[in-house]
Amino acid sequence: MPDDAATKPKVSTMQPFAAGDLLLGATDLNVPEDDHAGDGRIFQFDKNFNLKGILYTEKTTHLVKGLTFGPDGLLWAFDSAEHLIIWVDPKTGKQVDPGYKFPQRPWSSCFWDKAGNLFLYEHITGKMEQVPEKYRHMTKLVPGTDHVGFGNVLKFDKNRNLVKEFNTETSTSFAGHLGVTSCLLHPSEQRLTYTTETSKRIMQYDIVNDKQMADLYTLPQEAREFVFCLGQCADGTIVVTRGAKWEHIDESGKVLRTYPLEGPGWAIIKESLDRKHVFVNSFFTGTCLKFEKDSGNVVGSCQVPAQRSLAGFAEYAG
Repeated sequence: MPDDAATKPKVSTMQPFAAGDLLLGATDLNVPEDDHAGDGRIFQFDKNFNLKGILYTEKTTHLVKGLTFGPDGLLWAFDSAEHLIIWVDPKTGKQVDPGYKFPQRPWSSCFWDKAGNLFLYEHITGKMEQVPEKYRHMTKLVPGTDHVGFGNVLKFDKNRNLVKEFNTETSTSFAGHLGVTSCLLHPSEQRLTYTTETSKRIMQYDIVNDKQMADLYTLPQEAREFVFCLGQCADGTIVVTRGAKWEHIDESGKVLRTYPLEGPGWAIIKESLDRKHVFVNSFFTGTCLKFEKDSGNVVGSCQVPAQRSLAGFAEYAG
């Protein structure tokens, strides 16, 4: 007999968004033969970390990642395995299709400049033979090419026309085929700051003169330390997860502060909208912590029922 719990339809309960709502992408990894696959979910918490609802995403098959809000007001999220972008209307809490068309690439996430130009960046890079065998079943070729991705950043204008493809350098990672996995636009809008997850580099790219820059930050090759995710602060500094700690780094690459985290797996990090706090999320455990940026004190937390799948976070401005 079929398992009733497994066959019962998933019911979305996400509500219209309110100022301060927290959105966490954490796929239910319920496909035994694939540790990245399952029913896509976005959890909704209020500003006080109370659960408000869950959206079960349509057409996704793997990790739902890269959550961010666009100037159109929509929540954007990504399934890089399916070359898929998900949009959620904050007025209704429902998934929508605004009709936007972009190239089929393994997008990781995106951001916008002040003029409304969109930057999308690729989560993976290389050819299929460079992808570890255990990941090949969930990896597609970019249509019309022999590559699974190029690890590039692409700029589109407000009408979603491709303006420029930046040939961003990527770095060695545990998986071996990761591209641009975390990418920020400096407040000057003259350069990108980005990393390849589990590498030892925070890289920079000059988008005005279209050229690679010197790394902002490089870890010693012999060190058993790595860079995971980056967050842009409004003052030009960045915050970065480094496994069992997070750091606040100035524009010259100098570490201003370092705060410990319990256990490995901490990934997504973002400055809060009030600029006084930092949200840090654990991919491994599904925990989201809110820190005071200056003191490192934890002032709030929430938990999603997910192991090794918390891959997206966004705060709603209202």
